[in-house]
Amino acid sequence: MTANAHRRPPRRGVATIWALVVLSVVSVFSAVAVTRFVAVRRQLDAHRNRLQADWLARAGYELAVARVLSNPEGYAGESVALIPGSEVKITVRKEPGTDGGYRVDSEARYPAGGRETVVRTIHRAVKRVVEPKGVRVESVPVDP
Repeated sequence: MTANAHRRPPRRGVATIWALVVLSVVSVFSAVAVTRFVAVRRQLDAHRNRLQADWLARAGYELAVARVLSNPEGYAGESVALIPGSEVKITVRKEPGTDGGYRVDSEARYPAGGRETVVRTIHRAVKRVVEPKGVRVESVPVDP
């Protein structure tokens, strides 16, 4: 017998199988990484929307206080879009039985009309005080 007769037959498909296994493992790890990146991105977007809605509600409150300072009798509130994609609804009511007392509600939606819209609301009571030095607004406790 010759030396060639005792040799094993060549394994032609082993390299291809190993390449497929390695590609499969890399594909699984890549899919997991992409899934995690997308989940983190969604969490960051939701956090950004919550913060933006908080600040929009505060801005609506400050806008209402500025209007109460300048012209309290003619102002009952408004709806404004302070930034693109936002909606802020401001309501101002005179508190009955108080001298210069107002109830200010500011409701912010961001992004307005989106499927992941965040709504934040601020309720505050303020009192408009007229002094010889000028006009000021002070915060008063809100009844529940």
